[in-house]
Amino acid sequence: MPIRPLYRELAPFYEVLEERDYSSEVSLIASELERHGCRTVIDLGCGVGTHARMLAERGFEVTGIDLSPHMVRQARRASKGVTNVRFLVGDYYSYRPGRSFDAALCLNWSIPVVERDLARFLRNTWRLLKSRGLLIFDYENPSDIVWSDLGKPQVDSWQFGDACLVRVSVASLRRSVMRSRDVYIVFGKPRGFKPPSERERYLARWGREGVSVFLDISNVRFYETSHLRRVLARQGFQLETIHQIRTRRGYRRLYSVCVKEEPAKHG
Repeated sequence: MPIRPLYRELAPFYEVLEERDYSSEVSLIASELERHGCRTVIDLGCGVGTHARMLAERGFEVTGIDLSPHMVRQARRASKGVTNVRFLVGDYYSYRPGRSFDAALCLNWSIPVVERDLARFLRNTWRLLKSRGLLIFDYENPSDIVWSDLGKPQVDSWQFGDACLVRVSVASLRRSVMRSRDVYIVFGKPRGFKPPSERERYLARWGREGVSVFLDISNVRFYETSHLRRVLARQGFQLETIHQIRTRRGYRRLYSVCVKEEPAKHG
């Protein structure tokens, strides 16, 4: 499967582009980990490793895996000098490290969109966890859909020194899955940024104009909590708690805290 530009050429900007309240998220996650006595954590789909790095700085032992080597490279660079954290390229459907963890994370809306893939993800995560281990993931409910934004261009921009990055997004919705078509335009050559390797029409102009364009397509599913609860139960997890954090733009992110059921109850 090809790696999306957001996870490849745009990896150096990912942490800023996501505009997440990392401090609030990590505080919430750390409090749940401490409440359940968890010390070892695996971050599934860790991205550039911000959550993993911040948890390691709080004393947890964290392993982050991501399918994108570009994201893992960025995570390792950002975490240089931080102990108790490591990053590996891996697929969260099949990763088998030969050890088990107290807790697993899956953040940045990284849980699968297709239900059969969600079941595969949960089955493998169940195997990665110790008895009564935690799974914490974020998601959005259909009640959080901003209907007035659908089909309308949403424009955002960020400044990186002498460079500017602009994103134009148009989203559509079908069967609770939001498909976002994002065009990223980079003006200038920000530090640490490399032009794409693809032989696209704009590549020849990179040196002269200092402009690069990327099309990125993403899909996010909005899950009803009652439905998630049933899917989790079928794969050996009990949904224990749901937290929420309001984003800077007023959107609501839900954080599900699930407990792996005892082996006798699984299946």
